[in-house]
Amino acid sequence: MTSRRPYLMLAAAILCLSTAAILVRFTTAPPLVIAFYRLTLTAVLAGILMAGTGQSWPARSSDMPRAGIAGLFLALHFAFWITSLSYTTVASSVLFTNLQVIFVIIFSALFRKERVTSRALAGVVLALAGSVVIGGGDLLGGRLMGDILALISGVMFAVYLMIGRSLRERVEIWPYTVVISGMAGVFLAMAVVAGGLPFGGYPPTDYIWLLLMALLPGIGGHGILNWALKYIKAPVVAISVLGESVGASILGYLILHESLAWFQLLGGAMVLSGIYWAVRSEATSRP
Repeated sequence: MTSRRPYLMLAAAILCLSTAAILVRFTTAPPLVIAFYRLTLTAVLAGILMAGTGQSWPARSSDMPRAGIAGLFLALHFAFWITSLSYTTVASSVLFTNLQVIFVIIFSALFRKERVTSRALAGVVLALAGSVVIGGGDLLGGRLMGDILALISGVMFAVYLMIGRSLRERVEIWPYTVVISGMAGVFLAMAVVAGGLPFGGYPPTDYIWLLLMALLPGIGGHGILNWALKYIKAPVVAISVLGESVGASILGYLILHESLAWFQLLGGAMVLSGIYWAVRSEATSRP
C-alpha cells in the first residue's frame, strides 16, 4: 500500500459523509428510526462484503465487550446527531458534531499518548476557526437546542472513535463494521421499542433514502474511516472529518436551498486549508 492511499481514501469518505444530512432531511421517519435503519442496513451491507472477502472476527473474548461499548456510543452519536437536524440547519449540525476533533485530541493524549505535532495543531485551530465562521450566523439565530444536541453527538463519536482505534489494530474492516454497526442497531432498536415508535409504515421513498444512507455515508463514509484507523492516527482521521461541514453546507445550499452566505464560504475555505495543513503535517512527521 502506498503512503498516500489512506489519505486519498479519507477524501473519498468525506465526500460520502457529506450526503448524510441531506438524506436525513429527505426522510420522514422519526430520528431514532432513521438511526436504527442506517446502522442496521450498514451492518447488512458490510456482512455481504465480509462474506465476499472471507474476513472474520478474531477469536478474542475481550474484544466483544469493548465492541459492545463502541456500538453503544455509535448509537448515541447517531441518535443525537439525527435529532439535531430537526432543530438547526445542516451547516450548524455538522459543524458542532465535527467539533469532536477537540475531544479526540484530548482522549488520544490522555489514553493513547498520541499527540499531533505543533504544525498539525495549527491546522486544527484554523479548521475549527473556519467551522465557527460557518456556524456563526446560525448561532445568532437562536438554534441552541440543535447545536447542543449536535455537540453531544460529537462527544459520543469521539469516544467511539477512540475505542474503535484499539479494535481496528487487530480486526479487519468488514467484520469490525458488521459487529459495531450491528450492536449499535440493537441498542437503537431497544430505544425505538421503548419510545413506542413503529418500525414500518413509512413512505416507500423513505426506504430508498435509508438504503442510500447505509451505502454512501455508512459503507463509503464510516466504513472507510474505520479502515483508515488501522493506518492513520485517530486525531488525523478526526481532523479530516471536518471537511464534511464544507461538503454538507454546499449540498444544503444546492439541494435544500439553505442560505450559504459569505461567512460560510470564507469558513469553508479556512476548514479545507486547515485540514490540508494538519493532515500533511502529520503525514510528513510519520516515519
